[in-house]
Amino acid sequence: MGKLVFIAVIIVVVIVVMLGQGIYWVYRGWQESQSQEVSRRLGLTLGDNEARLLKITMGDAKVVPTDSQLEVWLNQAGQPYPLRTLHLYIAGGGAIGLVMGLAALRGPVGVLGMGLGLVPILLIRSQASSRIRRLTEQLPDAVDLMSRSLQAGIGLTESMRTVAEELPAPIGPEFGHVYEENNLGRDLRDCLTNLLRRNPGCFDLQIFVSSVLLQRDTGGNLIEILQSIAKTVRSRFLFEGKLAALTSEAKFTAWVLGSLPFFVTGMISFKNPDYLSPLFSDPLGNLLLGGCICMFSFGVFLMSDFSKVEV
Repeated sequence: MGKLVFIAVIIVVVIVVMLGQGIYWVYRGWQESQSQEVSRRLGLTLGDNEARLLKITMGDAKVVPTDSQLEVWLNQAGQPYPLRTLHLYIAGGGAIGLVMGLAALRGPVGVLGMGLGLVPILLIRSQASSRIRRLTEQLPDAVDLMSRSLQAGIGLTESMRTVAEELPAPIGPEFGHVYEENNLGRDLRDCLTNLLRRNPGCFDLQIFVSSVLLQRDTGGNLIEILQSIAKTVRSRFLFEGKLAALTSEAKFTAWVLGSLPFFVTGMISFKNPDYLSPLFSDPLGNLLLGGCICMFSFGVFLMSDFSKVEV
């Protein structure tokens, strides 16, 4: 009987996860189609030349790696450790979670403790998002500093060295890396392409690199271009701040609804510890508990996705 319940729990978990993934990707596909239709009507769809320019020869430089999303997050986080180390963290976390879950719950539902292996992924993703956010926030100051340096008669690469000396990480070391590569004889286009490769997903940085390379190929006033980029990025940050204030209520509601089951469970366990014991000791209780955890996780994921506004 215990084995049948264990198999049933696994089947339910797999079905719920697959169903959730299917609904999510259908929803994302609908969102993308709507966005593309709006862009087409507004005339914002890029042609082949413009798209190739923004990608900075994507096929040669591999600005956005396609082999592993984990590698993308590691690059965005500044490569704190190799990919194989992250794999070890994930495997170790899953094994520890499985042992702890089986020891604590003493039932088939204990396999859900393997979810502890997701913690390293969540941490590296959070670290990547934080670093890319700081890089984007520092970019207007860096571009303004380069613009003032160019107005003073300093060359482009020397202005990047000024940014490396004056601004903190991560923008300072990144521009310093570009300056060092160029100073050692590498072409500036390759140096800037490597900058994008080290920081995939930073759209404003792609705009900056595209503008610099386009100016080198076609000519133009680079100082005005840099000033325009800095103004645009700052305006977008101001808009995102207003948007965050408007969506804060929805996010707070999601946090309250997400924490409510844990709060109620803790209160019931404190008042009457034996009331919830069938969920852990009875096979049917294990099945119900596993299903509730899956549906709760899927609900939290949906609430988090709905509270995001794409700009």
